[in-house]
Amino acid sequence: MASGWFHPIPEPPRCHRRLCARLSAEKQIIRIAVEPTGGYEKPLVKALRGAGLPVEMVHTSRFAAYRTLIGAKAKSDTSDARLLAAYAAAPEEVRGRKAEYVVLPQDAVREQLAELAARRDQLKHMIHAETCRLCTVRSQDIRDEIGTHLEGLRQAERKTHVAMMQLVRERTELRNAKRLLRSIKSIGDKTALASLALVPELGLISNKAASALIGVAPFVHRSGTMNAPAHIHGGRAAVRNAFYMAAVTASRHNPVLAPFYDRLIAAGKPPKVALVAVMRRLVVYANAVLRSGQSWKAAQTP
Repeated sequence: MASGWFHPIPEPPRCHRRLCARLSAEKQIIRIAVEPTGGYEKPLVKALRGAGLPVEMVHTSRFAAYRTLIGAKAKSDTSDARLLAAYAAAPEEVRGRKAEYVVLPQDAVREQLAELAARRDQLKHMIHAETCRLCTVRSQDIRDEIGTHLEGLRQAERKTHVAMMQLVRERTELRNAKRLLRSIKSIGDKTALASLALVPELGLISNKAASALIGVAPFVHRSGTMNAPAHIHGGRAAVRNAFYMAAVTASRHNPVLAPFYDRLIAAGKPPKVALVAVMRRLVVYANAVLRSGQSWKAAQTP
């Protein structure tokens, strides 16, 4: 509703139903904007979508930029509700909703897969942190404690990976998508699983959009006589990290991308720049095989 209103939800399950009933009775609702709150918004979004209401997740950075654009200084639940309503009523260009924007349907299996992928990423960071601590600690008791903790974390990571593999095996669509991604030389199980779990839009969007979504699209920085180097920005970091490791392998062993990497290095490009270019090629390949339904080798055949 363009005017906006504030409605606290003290008891989520029951109040979600009441809120959905109230919103369903409104005839003038075109869009319901919800700002991410670290995952706490998920039950509400699920309830709204289950009621057939038009929900749109707000991009946090764009909403912050919109707040600056209109000069909003106040910060409270009521003012935020009004600001969200105004943002939801803004033109598509302001909200970043281009013509090719994809609205994904609710999918319990994919949601579970995404949660497992997020958990695996958390475990990976905790393992890295504990490993770094182990290198600096001299007390044997503390080293033993960290070692035990590391063993538990690694076991949990392996268990999470197995659970993700099992989910993919149980659904034909995901199993075929994983097979297509694995057909690209240098993309392994972890990169394929991260792509399926955290970038469900792959195969439904353009190559440029896929590159920007993962954060490997170079953005130019030019004005007048200034011509600064292009830089990547934003994107889904966990997936980008997975593609980075795949790019390291591809730069050495992929029959198409290894010569491409060598040409860039011979042309004077820094190794990191060349690796990002390889990452972007891998993302394009992944998007292409999922869109066409053909394996990478078949897609390469003229």
